[in-house]
Amino acid sequence: MQLSIFRKNLLSFFLVLAVTGAVQGQQNIQEQFDQFYANETSSWQEYKLVKMPKLKNFWKVVADTIKVKEGKIAAARAEVKSLQGQLAAVNQELKQTQTSLTASEELNDSIAFVGIEMSKSGYNTFVWLIILILIVGIAGLYLIYLRNNKITREARKMLAKVEEEYTAHQEKARDNQTKLKRELQTALNTLQEHRIKI
Repeated sequence: MQLSIFRKNLLSFFLVLAVTGAVQGQQNIQEQFDQFYANETSSWQEYKLVKMPKLKNFWKVVADTIKVKEGKIAAARAEVKSLQGQLAAVNQELKQTQTSLTASEELNDSIAFVGIEMSKSGYNTFVWLIILILIVGIAGLYLIYLRNNKITREARKMLAKVEEEYTAHQEKARDNQTKLKRELQTALNTLQEHRIKI
């Protein structure tokens, strides 16, 4: 966009330069013609008479002036062509620079992750997705741990209660066994005493 503005300004400059040169050349020729008309011509009735050598000299001046102006115009055209060539080269270089810049931006915008090329935004999304999955996994594992810990505590309480009941039952059973042994012993003693008496 800047190059097209530069190109327009450059062409406008040369156009103004050519027009200005042509106007100055015309003014010089016009002044010379006016001077020639006033000094080198004579009037006869309604006609102007001009001596041929003077007219040829004036035409020679006009032809030389035109030749100089045409040379300047040709030089200006050659310079315009040269500048257009330079402008085309600059445009080509700009295109190459833009292509290189685009490739560089794409390279800077991509990251190789685990052998996969991805954009930085895709990489950020992928990393945050992994972090989110890890957070959810850790939170799930923590909840499972809390649940299992609660179940374990309840199981330990129940085990302690069962152990207490078992210990109490064992004590009771021991007491009952001791009592039964005593009763048995008492019965055996009584039985033996009855045998002795018989």
